[in-house]
Amino acid sequence: MRARMMWLGGALALAAAGSAAAQSAQDAGSILGTILGHNTMSGSTGGSNPPPPGVTSTEAAGGLKLALGKAAERVVAQLGRPGGFANDPRVRIGLPGPLGRLNGLLSTLDRAGVTDGLSGKLNAAAEGAVGKALPLLKTAITRMTVTDALGIVTGGDTSATDYFRRAMGPDLQSAMTPVVSKSLSGVKAFQALDTFTAKNSLIAGQFGARDLTGYVTQKASDGVFLYLGEQEREIRRNPLSTGSKLIAKIFGKG
Repeated sequence: MRARMMWLGGALALAAAGSAAAQSAQDAGSILGTILGHNTMSGSTGGSNPPPPGVTSTEAAGGLKLALGKAAERVVAQLGRPGGFANDPRVRIGLPGPLGRLNGLLSTLDRAGVTDGLSGKLNAAAEGAVGKALPLLKTAITRMTVTDALGIVTGGDTSATDYFRRAMGPDLQSAMTPVVSKSLSGVKAFQALDTFTAKNSLIAGQFGARDLTGYVTQKASDGVFLYLGEQEREIRRNPLSTGSKLIAKIFGKG
């Protein structure tokens, strides 16, 4: 393992310090193939096997983009359907601010009409806004360079997710905000929250309807990145599940 890490560090140093000629697409593809594990150390001589035939840098980057594009589509389809947030305890949106302490009693409060189904309205708003994520994810994928791809493949289990968060996180929230606001208004979530907080000011604290859009938007964005991370880890564990031999080859299992 130590030898592997030393070799990986050397390969990365070579990629960073190469001459202008070493930055050509063909050389980048060779480095990518090496880092992905297609070339391995042979004893103490430093010999290596050639990368798999027929995989160029363009194909490698394209295969990675294909895998991430499919992952993005699955994430949006899962979270954007009815119940996508509400039925998953990992991303379900509870009551905001100090009201969160009531989440354990939420189903009882909803049945009693105390919260006017507020949690369901918050989750429905998030589900309706998730569709805005797909075009932004696709744009981020399109703009991905060979260098980006190299960093993603050689990084941790959620390197692609981290890339997306950097590349389009703020844009995602900006795109979701008006959709969330319109949805919350349409289901009278603002009214429901104001009514509840007016009657229960000691419980609700200072959180009011004016804070609700930002709260739901942030939760919706967090849910998208959580699901993206799960999809990315699955691709790395089992690239053959994507149905693409190229993707499997890129991740060293083809």
